[in-house]
Amino acid sequence: MFKWFIKILNLLRGIVEVRRGFVEFAKTGNTPPEAYIQMINLFCATGGLSNDLIHQMIKSPKRKFPVTSGILGNFTESELSKVTMTIKEKGYFVFENVLSDEIGNYLYELGCNTELYQRPLDSESYKNKPIYSKFNPSLAPASIRYDFDEGMLINDPIIQSIMTDFSVLSIAQSYLGCLPKADVTGMWWHTDFSKEPNAEAATMWHFDMDRVKWLKIFFYLTDVTPETGPHCFIEGSHRTRGIPKHFLKYGYSRLSDRDVEDYYPKEKYIEYNAKKFTVIVEDTRGLHKGRAVTNGSRLIFQTQFSDHLFGGTYSSKKINRFANAKTEEFIKLNKDIYERFL
Repeated sequence: MFKWFIKILNLLRGIVEVRRGFVEFAKTGNTPPEAYIQMINLFCATGGLSNDLIHQMIKSPKRKFPVTSGILGNFTESELSKVTMTIKEKGYFVFENVLSDEIGNYLYELGCNTELYQRPLDSESYKNKPIYSKFNPSLAPASIRYDFDEGMLINDPIIQSIMTDFSVLSIAQSYLGCLPKADVTGMWWHTDFSKEPNAEAATMWHFDMDRVKWLKIFFYLTDVTPETGPHCFIEGSHRTRGIPKHFLKYGYSRLSDRDVEDYYPKEKYIEYNAKKFTVIVEDTRGLHKGRAVTNGSRLIFQTQFSDHLFGGTYSSKKINRFANAKTEEFIKLNKDIYERFL
């Protein structure tokens, strides 16, 4: 009886803190750290039901875009609905080899000609001075992961074309059920510098909890094989109570291969081995990871759309130049979509 009383008190405390956090966010645009922690705690305590309820209270009305076609395909409303239902059921949808050579090759060249941040193997190394260098896939790597600066990415003309693409926006809006907010944007190399699973490189099982509800879109810019570390996902684990209580009791932490693979049946283990220019749309509330690279490297670009910007805190990055006048006009006319970067 006493344990249940404590659980109820903790739930009430979490609800109060999250509500207070949204009030503070409305005033300042910042999420109080305690409110963010309590959002995660509520997710773990309710198996995701809390996020579902909060989403219904904060979502913005949808917007009519001129078309639903773009880099991912020319969708009819019926086709768009089928993609959305697949993501809702399974947690993902794969567009095989859909990215054009022009965009794909441009991003690959960007990956080979940009000074990148070398991510260390462990969090203690973050205390050292950051190291930046270009990555050459033909040479031995000096780090397990090379990360792009988000500010550089959002000011790139091709990436802006992806962020404003109507097929991307339409899928995000259809799945979220509300106006999508352009959010965390990243690009990185994974290498065979270390062949073991590593928490810093996201090669251990985990769920994301940046926001209340979101959708990530991964662009493969190199061929991805079992040796080059495919992205992996547990089908259906994005659903409410799709992650078991005995995993959630550990909170927002990494899980071992053995733990996850012993619990879920093999047919739920999805491994995306695919040709370059494949695009994967995924609700990363579900359990996922990148497999450790054992030979070679892989390059991925990722963009995210969320229902609201309440949640994790990221450094401020602004769009200060536009690809062209049309892109500038669209972004400025839709400031509520791109508010994080304006």
